[in-house]
Amino acid sequence: MSAIEQPLAQLKDGSISFWGALAISFGNMAPAASVIFLPQAMAQFTGTRVPLAFVFAMIGAFFTASSIIYFARRFASAGAAYTFNRIAFNKVIGFSSGWMLFFSYGLNFPANMLVFGYFASGVFSQVFGIHFSWAIFAALAMFVVVYMVIRGIRTSARVDLVLLIVESLIILVLAFVIVLHGGAQGNTGEVFSPEGSPHGWMGILFGMLYGVGAFAGFEASATVAEETRNRYRTIPLSIFVTLAAGGLFYIFVAYAIAIGYGIGHGHELATANLPLSILANRYVGSWMATAVNLAGMTSAFGIALASANASARVMYAMGREGVIASWLGRLHKKYATPSYAAWFIFAISVLLVWLFGAFMQPYPNGFSAIAAGADLLGLVLYILINIGWIRLWMKAENHFSISFIRGVIPSALGTLIMLIPFVASIVPMPAWPLDVVIYFTIAYAFVGIFVGWRAKDLPLLMKEPSAGTISTGSTDQKLDV
Repeated sequence: MSAIEQPLAQLKDGSISFWGALAISFGNMAPAASVIFLPQAMAQFTGTRVPLAFVFAMIGAFFTASSIIYFARRFASAGAAYTFNRIAFNKVIGFSSGWMLFFSYGLNFPANMLVFGYFASGVFSQVFGIHFSWAIFAALAMFVVVYMVIRGIRTSARVDLVLLIVESLIILVLAFVIVLHGGAQGNTGEVFSPEGSPHGWMGILFGMLYGVGAFAGFEASATVAEETRNRYRTIPLSIFVTLAAGGLFYIFVAYAIAIGYGIGHGHELATANLPLSILANRYVGSWMATAVNLAGMTSAFGIALASANASARVMYAMGREGVIASWLGRLHKKYATPSYAAWFIFAISVLLVWLFGAFMQPYPNGFSAIAAGADLLGLVLYILINIGWIRLWMKAENHFSISFIRGVIPSALGTLIMLIPFVASIVPMPAWPLDVVIYFTIAYAFVGIFVGWRAKDLPLLMKEPSAGTISTGSTDQKLDV
């Protein structure tokens, strides 16, 4: 890992298969972590109608996914949204998108190391009866993550895939046990009716906002497009499968949680700390509760690994083009991975883990504070990508042979759906310390706009695009699309 010298020309082409790309997207979306930590927040608005909120969240996520899939079928770059929006808009919005993207992915690394350390300390104490500080587990995990990022995307993807399978199986086994048992009052379709929601359709809508957050990260495989075999088919397919399989997973597990508590027990669900752990104790035993906590721990590690890989590649793409520090665009001599960017992310993450872990409880307070910034930036990026695709569709000759209904309507709906949680995140402004995080995040985004305005308008570096021709905004460069 010390052999870091001159940059190689490019990332290793063809090192990622469909399954590897799928693991990267699933790893960032983190379905196991989402069903462990989100249903109780959604239940504050939906009661036990959490599955219905997930149905609508899945539909909303697919609208935004359509824009990303259209881009991914035509362009392949480690910069992902940075490249997409630079082509669709101009260098300022393109730079700002990359600026927000690598920070959004990057923040998920320290945020989930706090979760990993917290749960690892608890599981170790439960199993072995010995207590070690969460900080020890977090520090060890961070070194493992950065090593794996440098070692290669194939290794990272395999680890993410194994963790994904293990944690998903644990959750699915518990969900099947609850459903086969009939839950507290028997299987029922009432959980898909808004009538039982304490706030009616408005409650379902607000619950859906949390549900949309559960799908965040589904597009992460776009950051490994340059390293993927048959990229123009594999990346769009991995994004679609991630959303479809992840959405069905969410709906089924949410159904099991809802009937596990029983119709009319929405308040109990909303006030539970970790509902799945409680249900595991109730329907199986304490060992299953420990297994669920283990799933939460491994899911946090998987998110951190996938996010660090994605962030490092966006930084690499921007550094390679010289729009940020060029040394971030250097690759490891042996592994051809973005090692300089990986170590930079590691250094920032160590600082954030220490800062938020020392002055807040690592979970849920420290995690929530860091994740709030990542989520806000993610929503802005989804909105920009949706608008960017509409703009590109309008600019393209013959509109890529895509009709208005298919090419514009889904992206427009995706924009509106993502605007709702974005506005809800800042109006009204949350209480301290989340307000400080939000203000800092907004300031960071504006700095990106200023730096992007001052940056040089340099040619894009990416894989040969697919068919057609279009201008790249403010540059004279022409790209095949």
